[in-house]
Amino acid sequence: MEYNPQSKQEPLDTESEDRFASEQPSEFQQPYQYQEMKQDFKHSGPGIASFVISMVTVLGYVIAFVVVGAMATSVFDQSGNLLASASEVIITIGISVLILSALNVIGVVVGIVGLALRNRRKVFGIIGTIINGVIVLLFMMLISTVFVNAGGL
Repeated sequence: MEYNPQSKQEPLDTESEDRFASEQPSEFQQPYQYQEMKQDFKHSGPGIASFVISMVTVLGYVIAFVVVGAMATSVFDQSGNLLASASEVIITIGISVLILSALNVIGVVVGIVGLALRNRRKVFGIIGTIINGVIVLLFMMLISTVFVNAGGL
């Protein structure tokens, strides 16, 4: 658009008025404007990382409990008492759960970072944060239940 100021004393001739009237869109014809749609945004990298961390930890929990379940069959003797090798199974499950829960905390933090980014899709950030947060919450509830029940011994 050109800016062409006219003084108030000079009237516009009719030819220039017709020319300007034909260049301006009518009320039904809007000029084309590019509007950025949400579908044009990229996925946030931290959101994807949070989702991947949540999937890895869920798979890790499943594998850890299957392996420990298989190891636990040889932990008890015929009378149901724990053998001396039970400490290896208990340490294995404890370390694996602690490592996986630390990954879940990292996943929650990375997911929140992914949600804070502007002009990015937030789907993976939301899903990853929710899954990691639920697992962390369940782990905290498990620990608190153990502590409450251990006080009664």
